[in-house]
Parts: sequence; structure tokens; C-alpha cells
Amino acid sequence: MENIYIIGDVHGCYRSLLALIEQLPHKFDSKICFVGDLIDRGPASSDVVEFVRTRGYDAVMGNHEKRFVSNAKTALRCAKTGKFTSSNDLYAFFSLDESWLFNNGGEATLASYYRHGGVKQCKEHLRFVSRLPIYLEYDLCDESGRALVVSHSAVGCAWGIRHDAERAKSFAAHVLSGRGDDSANDGIFNVYGHTPVKKPVITEFSANIDLGCVYKNYWGEKARLCALEFPSKKIFTQECIDF
Repeated sequence: MENIYIIGDVHGCYRSLLALIEQLPHKFDSKICFVGDLIDRGPASSDVVEFVRTRGYDAVMGNHEKRFVSNAKTALRCAKTGKFTSSNDLYAFFSLDESWLFNNGGEATLASYYRHGGVKQCKEHLRFVSRLPIYLEYDLCDESGRALVVSHSAVGCAWGIRHDAERAKSFAAHVLSGRGDDSANDGIFNVYGHTPVKKPVITEFSANIDLGCVYKNYWGEKARLCALEFPSKKIFTQECIDF
């Protein structure tokens, strides 16, 4: 049975990501899945997305990828012109989610495309992240017979409506951005991120593995990137080396 390694929120911390994967038994040949939020806040979002895309690793969409796609016109313009430091520059051309750009790390993402990859790569990456699923379910079970489900935020009480077309938006909103609901669901082990914690929170039915790697300036050495090996639930961590 092949192990799978689920990696927490990377947020543009490319050097930390490479160092973490070097710790895995099969390194870059490992089967890997990301919990989303590959981008924003950190210095090298374009490198992270390109790495995941070209290596063919699994990933689910995070709320930051969702915002990136929603601001596609802004992203493409800024990848070309570098105009991302002033809302006045941007409002002249776009209807902009200023909260994403200036409060949630979008500015760093756009800067990474301006420095490296430009419009062509930005288009490719927008297409790639827009097609990411909001959850992945694997035919791989832990010792209790729970099948692995990877999502950005905990699926929690919304798991039961995942196939309800009329409530699809509610399910997506919960899985992309919900907080505080780690309710158990029969038959699955849910690995997720989204809400930073100082150490992995692992129960019999779920695991939060977002260790706040991008918050090095606030958390110091406690800011780490985390990988969970499934089904063993062994933990690998890498201190942030991107700042």
C-alpha cells in the first residue's frame, strides 16, 4: 500500500516546501496532496504553483486560490505592469477585491508573477487553480477503516450535503472558508488546513495540519510547514526558511 503525504498551507513558501519534501522517504517521488492555499502572503507563489502543476501532484482548492481566480483580470494586468502597490492604480482599470490584495497576501502573489513568469505563466496558473477540486476522497483507509478525505477547511457538518446540487454553493463555502467545525463523519478521516495552529490537531476522525508556515515574523520557529503521512499519521515538519 502506497503512503500519501498531505501538505498543509504553503502560502508561497517555496524554499520551505522543497526542504520539507526532502525529508520524505521518497522525496520528490512521493505521492503528495496539498490542502490548498498554495499562494498569497509568501514570496514565491508563482514558483509554488508551477512546481505543483508540473510535478503533477494532487491539490484541492483553497479560499486564496478562489480569490485569485475571482481577480483574474487584476492578476493578469499586474503580472504585466507591476502595478500592485497602490489601490488607485488598480481601481482605474478593475473592480478589485482590495481585501484580498492588501490584507490577505494577493499583492505578494502578483509581485511574484511580475518578477517571474509574467502574463503567460499567470494565465496558465489561473487556468490550473480554477480547475482544482474542493475536496478529494481516496480509496485508502486508516487502521479504523476511515477513508482519506482532503479539503482546505474541515468538511464537518457539511459533508452530508456534498452531492446536493441545490446546496452546492453552501458546501463549497463551508469547505473553502469555514472555521470551527471539525464534526466527525462516519467512514472518513479528513485532513485539512486553513486555520493556523501551533501543533497538528489530530483526532480519531480528522487532522488540522496548517502550522502557519508563512507567519515566521510572528511565530518565529513555531511557524512550520507540515506533512502528514497517511495512513500512519506520522508527522513531518519544516521550519519556515523563506523569510
